[in-house]
Amino acid sequence: MSGLGSRVPLEELDHRDVDVLIIGGGINGCSTAQHLAAEGYNVLLVEKNDFASAASSRSSRILHCGLRYLAPERSPLEFLTRPSRLRTALNMAVRSLSARREFLTNTPERLRALDMAIPVYKGDAYPGWQVDIGAALLGILNFGGPSIRYRRRNPRVAAAEHPLVGCLRDPASMVSVFSFRDYQFVWPERLCLDALLEANKHGALVRNYTEVTRLDQQPDGGWQAVLKDRLNASSSIANIRARILLNLTGAWIDEVNQMAAPASPPGRKIVAVKGTHIAVCLPEKYRGFGIAGLNRENEHMFCLPWGDLHYIGPTETVFEGDIEDVHPTEDDVTFLLDEINYMLPALKLKRSDVELSWAGARPITFDPNRAKGKRAPSGIFHDLGREGMENAMTLTWGWVMHHRAAARDMVQRVQRLLPLEGKSTDVSYEATAFPEKTNTLPLVPDHPEVTTGVLRHIAQHEAPAHLVDILFRRTNLGWQVQLPPDAIRCAAEAVADVLNWDEDRVKMEIDDYKSYVRKQHLQE
Repeated sequence: MSGLGSRVPLEELDHRDVDVLIIGGGINGCSTAQHLAAEGYNVLLVEKNDFASAASSRSSRILHCGLRYLAPERSPLEFLTRPSRLRTALNMAVRSLSARREFLTNTPERLRALDMAIPVYKGDAYPGWQVDIGAALLGILNFGGPSIRYRRRNPRVAAAEHPLVGCLRDPASMVSVFSFRDYQFVWPERLCLDALLEANKHGALVRNYTEVTRLDQQPDGGWQAVLKDRLNASSSIANIRARILLNLTGAWIDEVNQMAAPASPPGRKIVAVKGTHIAVCLPEKYRGFGIAGLNRENEHMFCLPWGDLHYIGPTETVFEGDIEDVHPTEDDVTFLLDEINYMLPALKLKRSDVELSWAGARPITFDPNRAKGKRAPSGIFHDLGREGMENAMTLTWGWVMHHRAAARDMVQRVQRLLPLEGKSTDVSYEATAFPEKTNTLPLVPDHPEVTTGVLRHIAQHEAPAHLVDILFRRTNLGWQVQLPPDAIRCAAEAVADVLNWDEDRVKMEIDDYKSYVRKQHLQE
């Protein structure tokens, strides 16, 4: 595997003509690059930070079975009196089941099974019988896919089988508990790298830490973009011409549209909603068990297993600050602790129990009538040509679980604008693997899969620029363990010669890594 290798020098891209310029290296941009390149399009993807460094890596990591979409907000009558809501709910459930089947068939190693329990209380918006109907309908829509393993039980019976149920508040008001099988993305960032490596095999050019500083519509309907290298201030710029522009920048969508059409930009497309999670280490008897419910603001809250930890969240806060600076705060942590202790009072969690936290800004579709955006449907395409940006498109509220279907849809839309004669090749969803035998030592004993040899392989083949890129996105070691100082130094020194780091740069990368985990994960 040749991999991404070193970043293509910016000078080599100057005056390059491409079919499609993709701005944004999150999950939707990476997957779209993969699918378009496989169809034979000449694709350039640029990301101003590292690949998968924003919302794609900071979600709740759930591959939903779709049951939650069949629950109306207030009453079953909603679906009868507003059939459009029922159509949307059915569509989202079918999409979720389809994504579930596809991932379990093609990339099961990127998933972890998750058995979810949810309580039903007296006076809840939907009674147990309604959940039963939703589950039966989901079984019909599943078309022979893997069972969702739905059950609804008496709370006492459920508590005997699921220890977190016994921690729930107000057991006297609990009428039943239902459970089902969901799945969890073990490592969302790696899905982006899988897609990019495959895109590169098909000829796509991808470049991280590359900022678009100017966009201009050309008389022929194409686009000219000016690119700048964020890692090398002294490097020259590159001018790129593209026939089609895909703005897949997530929370930056409106900002990029404003740059492309400063005189009359398209209408607002997203509202950024900050979601924060915390992770705690619960007693061993809870390991592997997950539970969900509503917080006191009537928003979803999860307590889900994650290796030896459980993560709790998310918060739902409209974010109006600098999108480059989204991070968890102590107020976020306090809110989540208060809400989980209300939901599961027997756990008695304290601030000292929090091992790490994370936060991201989700690009939810803007709706002037909803302060926190339009949640259904997800994955809404916008043809920006209808608003003056010819041959340009964007996608709002694109979920990790739907990224492959969204990419295939985007390919069809590009084909309508730019029909291409030529032979396409099959898209492979096979997970990329690290070399198994590197004759080097593990960075930390509990994770023997990440050796210094693996780190060197990553440095050579996957275009990281910083130690954080390697330990949080090319591997997920930073997510799994709070690395001791000697392991951080060992990692930096292992890749130093490959990435041309001298001792001063090694020290800087170590310091930057420590600063990153302090700010982005509240770890000391």
